[in-house]
Amino acid sequence: MATLAPSQFERIAEIAKRRWGLCFSEKKLPLVTNRLASFIRRSPFKDVQSYLDHLEKHASEEDMLVFFDILSTNVTSFFRDPAHFECLEREFFTPLARGNTTTPGRRIRIWSAACSTGQEPYSLAMSACESLPDLDSWDVKILGTDLSNSAVAQARSATYPADKLDGIPPAIAERHLIHDRRAGTATIAPRARGLVTIARLNLMDAWPFKSKFDVIFCRNVMIYFDAPTRRDLVKRFHELLHPGGILALGSSESLAGLNAPFTPVQPSVYRSA
Repeated sequence: MATLAPSQFERIAEIAKRRWGLCFSEKKLPLVTNRLASFIRRSPFKDVQSYLDHLEKHASEEDMLVFFDILSTNVTSFFRDPAHFECLEREFFTPLARGNTTTPGRRIRIWSAACSTGQEPYSLAMSACESLPDLDSWDVKILGTDLSNSAVAQARSATYPADKLDGIPPAIAERHLIHDRRAGTATIAPRARGLVTIARLNLMDAWPFKSKFDVIFCRNVMIYFDAPTRRDLVKRFHELLHPGGILALGSSESLAGLNAPFTPVQPSVYRSA
C-alpha cells in the first residue's frame, strides 16, 4: 500500500481525536500506513478508503476497538521506571506499614489507568505484598484499565513469556511467579493476582467509580493528548483522589502549565493538594 493520502490521514486523526482524545501528528504517518496496510491485506476491505468509509458510517463498537488496536502501541514492562515504585514504597506503603497515615480505615485503592497488557498493576500488587507485612489485614484492591481488547485479554490472563519478566527483581519473582518451564511462561501467583481486577475503559468516557483512590498511575498516556485534554484528565484525576493521594505520570510527562492542584514529590510524581 502506498503512503496514506493527506485526506486519509486527516480522517484517521479526526476519528482518533473524537473517540479517544488521541492527537496524531504527521510523524505518525509511516507507522499508521504500515499497520493499516497489514490489516487491509487480511481484511474484507479492498482498500483504505472503503475501510474508513465503513468506520465513519457503519462501524460497531467492536470495529472501533479493532481500529484502536491498529493505531495503539502497547509498550510496558514489569516495574518500569523503578524510581516510581521506590517513591510509592517510601511515600505510601511505608507510612501505612508504620501506622503513620491518614488513609481511612484499612482500605487501599489503586488505579493503573491505561495499564496496557497488565505488567503495571501486577507490579503494584507485588509492591503491596512486599511492603505490607500485615497485608491480609488490609482491604487492598488494584484496578487496571485499558481500552485495547487485546491488551485487556493479555492482562486478564496474568501469564507472560519468560522474556517479558526481566524487570522483576529475582527475589520478588521467586515469591510471586509460577513458572511453566515447558511453555516458557510465568503466571502471577494467587497472592498478588488476587489483588488485581482488569477492566476495559476509555479514559475519554464517563468513569463508573463511586469511591476515591489513594494512588493513580497514568504513565506515558498524556503525551498522546493535546493540552486541553490533558488539563481535563488531570482535573478528573484530582477529583477522584483522596487528599494527599499520589498521581504518577510517565517519566517524560509533567503537570507543567496545567495549573493543577498537585504538589511535586519527585519528577513525574505528584501529591493531591
